[in-house]
Amino acid sequence: MIATATAPSRPRYVQIEESLHALLETGGYRPGDKLPPEPELAQQLGVSRATLREALRSFEQQGIINRKQGVGTFVNLRPPYIESGLESLESIEMLLASRQILPTFLQRTVCTEAALPKAAQRLSIDEGEPLTVVTSTVTVAGSPVAYLLEVTPEGFVEAAAIQSAATSLLHLLLDNRESYDIAYAVAHIAPVHGTEAICGALGVGGQTPLFFVEQTVYSAAHQPRFYSRNYYVPNFFDFHIIRKREI
Repeated sequence: MIATATAPSRPRYVQIEESLHALLETGGYRPGDKLPPEPELAQQLGVSRATLREALRSFEQQGIINRKQGVGTFVNLRPPYIESGLESLESIEMLLASRQILPTFLQRTVCTEAALPKAAQRLSIDEGEPLTVVTSTVTVAGSPVAYLLEVTPEGFVEAAAIQSAATSLLHLLLDNRESYDIAYAVAHIAPVHGTEAICGALGVGGQTPLFFVEQTVYSAAHQPRFYSRNYYVPNFFDFHIIRKREI
């Protein structure tokens, strides 16, 4: 008898959120429509009211629904939705500009920190060496859509240039190609739950999965110049990769 591996079951809250998403997509609901009362909705989805409330709370934090005390729960207007490939090295500003969307950077901070082991490894420097660290929350039409943590060895980019820029650090590098030798990047993508600080910046619950993109950018001579850990709100972004058959 051959044993077969059993795939790990997904968390219950993920299954409920998927069922609720499917109901909104296929149930004929339009922006402004009122959802059924909680007891009826819980029965439709086959879950307890307590479990349903957790899913509704997450949807409200993501801006998908709007709950009005004593009135009911309503479907919100669908926010802008960005579907994009990851084959090209571009900043979030470039990605949004191609869709005629202008982002705003809030809570942007610039500081110098000693390199922790992970960043030191990615940038091929000694642990404890000084790094310029830039963090920012990217918003579109007032709604947070991404949280960026970007680092580069101190001195690679002039501190004054970083301080005066109202952009991501990657955009500053790519927008000044004549000054900075930037050739390609290696990125790793995964679904994650953000820390309390990141979830707070993005206005989502701790159980909301985020797109996590960890990226190291290299020069033409294969020297690491830039490292980032970025978190994207999934109801705004949908990333894909185009794969071609090798000839």
